[in-house]
Amino acid sequence: VSGRGLVLAQVSEDVAKSAVASTLIVAGIILFMLLAINVSREASLSKGVLKGVVMWFPLVMVVVWVYGIMGWLGYQLNSQTVTIGALTLGLGVDYAVHFVTRVDEEIEENPSAGVVNWVSTTNATTGRAMMAAAFTTAGGFAVLNLSSLLPLRLFGQVFVVAILLALISSIILLPVMLSFFGLIPK
Repeated sequence: VSGRGLVLAQVSEDVAKSAVASTLIVAGIILFMLLAINVSREASLSKGVLKGVVMWFPLVMVVVWVYGIMGWLGYQLNSQTVTIGALTLGLGVDYAVHFVTRVDEEIEENPSAGVVNWVSTTNATTGRAMMAAAFTTAGGFAVLNLSSLLPLRLFGQVFVVAILLALISSIILLPVMLSFFGLIPK
């Protein structure tokens, strides 16, 4: 009824519940903020809501990918990695907002250029800045690999992957989804 095994099992269960709870709370807050931002910027309420959800979906996909990679590689949730989902969402939302804002500016500046030109120009300008920010942030977290504490090393490794996936999601998946849902004119 007691002992180290029981305590470790209870701690593991609590860590997993915390991961889910914190990720869901942050995902809900970010969805609300994306909806608010886009509803205030778009002429139509339905277009603003759709754009907010479309911006949110790639962020959630990154969290799924990160937890999937962790499970596939056998990484355990611990007191450090429990925050990965929430941190990934928080970091990724910046990339999504910057990207979409720049695409909207490109469309406004040159309405006849076409989706390929708008996305290419956005990737060449804002995408390049996002890439530099992602690489410097990933480099900062990669330093955790020098830690003598295994949980910190694992956190650093997972967060580097999360940062890079958030970047890839914003510069590849997000424009595809925006175009698919008609949020970038054809």
